[in-house]
Amino acid sequence: MADGEDFDTDFAPCPRCSGWGHIDCHCGGDLCVCDNYGERDCPLCHGEGEITEEQHARWTEAKRQHDADFAAARAAYEKEQSDG
Repeated sequence: MADGEDFDTDFAPCPRCSGWGHIDCHCGGDLCVCDNYGERDCPLCHGEGEITEEQHARWTEAKRQHDADFAAARAAYEKEQSDG
């Protein structure tokens, strides 16, 4: 089987959970209070492990925008610190 043949052509591996279908639950570690005991279904793919190409494109664009906003805020903070 060639690489990638196990994924349908209209779908892509979920970038949030890397295709695993679950993410780490950070509510309390060993003292988990949500009964997930360390893992929960991925909120992006809902445990499926893959998302549509359209969802992937929207997620990628939102992440790109978030990274740009964070970089701008960080630059403004560093400028403020160096001027102060």
